[in-house]
Amino acid sequence: MPLKTDDSVHILEGKAILYKREGTPAWQVRYKGEGKKLRNTTHEVDLDKAKKVAVDIVTNAWYRVKNDLPVVNKHFKAVADLAIKRMEEMNEAGHGKATFRSYILALKNYHIPYLGKYLITKIDYALLQRFSLWRDNTLKHRASASTINTHNSALNRVFDEALIRGYITKTHIPVLTNRGVETQRRPDITEKEYKHLYTSMREWVKTARKGNESTLRYLLRDYVLILANTGMRPGTESMNLKWQHITVIEHDGKNYLEFNISGKTGRRKVLVRHRVARYLERIKERDEDLKDMTLYQVLDKGVDKYIFRVDDKDMSTAFGRMFARLLESIDLAVDKRTDDKRTLYSIRHFYATRALTRTDITPYQLADFMGTSVGMLKAHYGHLDLRQIADKFAGTGTIDAELRKPKQQDDDEDVVDVKKSVKKKTVKGDQT
Repeated sequence: MPLKTDDSVHILEGKAILYKREGTPAWQVRYKGEGKKLRNTTHEVDLDKAKKVAVDIVTNAWYRVKNDLPVVNKHFKAVADLAIKRMEEMNEAGHGKATFRSYILALKNYHIPYLGKYLITKIDYALLQRFSLWRDNTLKHRASASTINTHNSALNRVFDEALIRGYITKTHIPVLTNRGVETQRRPDITEKEYKHLYTSMREWVKTARKGNESTLRYLLRDYVLILANTGMRPGTESMNLKWQHITVIEHDGKNYLEFNISGKTGRRKVLVRHRVARYLERIKERDEDLKDMTLYQVLDKGVDKYIFRVDDKDMSTAFGRMFARLLESIDLAVDKRTDDKRTLYSIRHFYATRALTRTDITPYQLADFMGTSVGMLKAHYGHLDLRQIADKFAGTGTIDAELRKPKQQDDDEDVVDVKKSVKKKTVKGDQT
């Protein structure tokens, strides 16, 4: 048995020790549990009172070990901080996920402020229901199903951390539900409205005051056109794009532009429409550092410079506001079919709509191309006018032709010659 010192007291037949830390008047208790050394404060200055509290702490810990219960009680905030640290370290090491950033924001802005003071073992279904009400009040609207999915995934990171460290058992993990509002499709832009937009931008850039306003308008114009022809997400995904992320690839004797995009689902490579080269050329021509090189030279050199930023500053907020004012000035601010306000995200929506209705790209190919899921495509683009894609569903021929078919003809045979009826679909270029 270890010898006692002047500032330590053995209790429970030497299986626990009371001691004091320097600068702290309260007695601490040290003991073993789950094969590890554990420490707790008694919060008592008087030795006799501290002994009684220490006995309760230690015997309760031993009882929990015997009954396969976690010994250490941690508050939600402490465990959430550990989960955040782990995700940040994984991202820095390149082993994390793009979604970790969303999880960290959810934990910092919502879970920790409300759940932080509770013990991790006390986070149950009833408490999470109260949290959901508080979240809706904070958001000033009912959370969407997508938001709740993100929040639930963030919570699971915390519970996993607690489980790994022995702060909880699997029986402590509550059932996470999702009764959020189904995400509504974003307001889109029709072909006619898009033509009105890009033709209006030609005059809009010319009427800007010389200097910063003119610089921003010209860049925003090309930004909108590139979004419309690549399907990139406005904001972080496009603002992180550099010249070095664009390469020229050759296939069957033809050159293509390939974007290496870093988005919410990680990095992905996509081929973009040929006309994007024209818009990139205009951006290059306005850049003092690049204007003396050809576009091919800039891409071959792999220039480490952001394409859509000004002085390395993220323009997402500024562009969002400018785009809103532009739409207001040309009477396109509101989707008259839904009464919803349009944003730069409406351009991505336009790209997906056009790809689904005017090309032979499948939803599976498009989902992979845009860095989303087929389920999200269905949620956001399931409203498409079936008349626009009627031939894809109905096949060749017409109803009247079917009614005129000889009765002896095979019921599954088209009236017209399939080989003669198939024509390659093309998309007219935007004259911008």
